[in-house]
Amino acid sequence: MKLAAILIAAFSLAACTAQEEKSESPAFPYFSKDGGRVRDNADLLSDAFEAELTARLDAAQERYGQQMAVVTVPSLHGYSIEDFSLFYANAWGLGNAARNDGIMLLVAPNERKVRIEIGLGLEATFPDDFCQQVLDKRMLPALAKGEYEQAVSDGTDALIERMRAYPSIPANDNEARSTHLEDAA
Repeated sequence: MKLAAILIAAFSLAACTAQEEKSESPAFPYFSKDGGRVRDNADLLSDAFEAELTARLDAAQERYGQQMAVVTVPSLHGYSIEDFSLFYANAWGLGNAARNDGIMLLVAPNERKVRIEIGLGLEATFPDDFCQQVLDKRMLPALAKGEYEQAVSDGTDALIERMRAYPSIPANDNEARSTHLEDAA
């Protein structure tokens, strides 16, 4: 009888803990592991651009290791962009879990917010000041003109350039080194 009471108490505690964890990360319909690398929930990007961007991101991951995604949302639902992007990336499971090397470019046009979310494993090679420069110099000029595809393309280019310089999979160190040797020749 005591064992049954202990088991019931343990299951009740586990259920409460799981519910508390869920409340920390809001469950919006687009917070999902399902879907592609480009998730245009705000309908800012053409189908052709999404396809081209997806191919670029797939190739970058294959070559350099980091998993990058581009997300647009119609609303941050009252959250700060920092909290929202972290909720989204964690719900998705973006990046390699062991390396914690996910990169997410988030655009929320209705709130006029944009953010680059970086996994903890990349903070040394994608520091805050670098990400802010990408936003300020490569993305915001196009966003100010309403040119969303250009802004996303320019930001993606800058992030992929950085991925190439600092790959997260060891096999790619040879590719980066051989390119530098060819440039010197």
